[in-house]
Amino acid sequence: MPLPTLKPRLVLIEDDLGRIEHFARWLTGSEFVLVTARSGGQALGLLRHGAQGMAGLMLDHDLSNAPLTAADATLSTSDLMPLIQRTVPRCVPVLIHSHSISKPKAMERTLQQVGFSVTRVRFALLQSAPALFSRWLDDVRDAWESVQP
Repeated sequence: MPLPTLKPRLVLIEDDLGRIEHFARWLTGSEFVLVTARSGGQALGLLRHGAQGMAGLMLDHDLSNAPLTAADATLSTSDLMPLIQRTVPRCVPVLIHSHSISKPKAMERTLQQVGFSVTRVRFALLQSAPALFSRWLDDVRDAWESVQP
């Protein structure tokens, strides 16, 4: 019996419900399954369980809007960088969509230095120019197809 085909997952680390809903709408009808972590703790758990099936990673920086624990209130995506570097394959494209002023540049630099393909576009620009998100999805598709047997 053949193994079931793994649907490609897009992992979204984002605490803003409105943005999560936008990404979900943009992906309606696509081949991707959206997996969301709304807090730093959820993101840690998700990343610790590995990246099997992860085709793309979308990152916000500040994750304090939806804390589930006291520790969540202090966690940001900057705190996740070492875990991302250990658990996510370098072939997985990353989209940084944060509105933070300085942190996204540092996140981009950190990930690029270890071999990730990173696109950094503020969420407001993605909203006004959806073709930017579509182009990133094309990169995700290409990367996913290149590693599938």
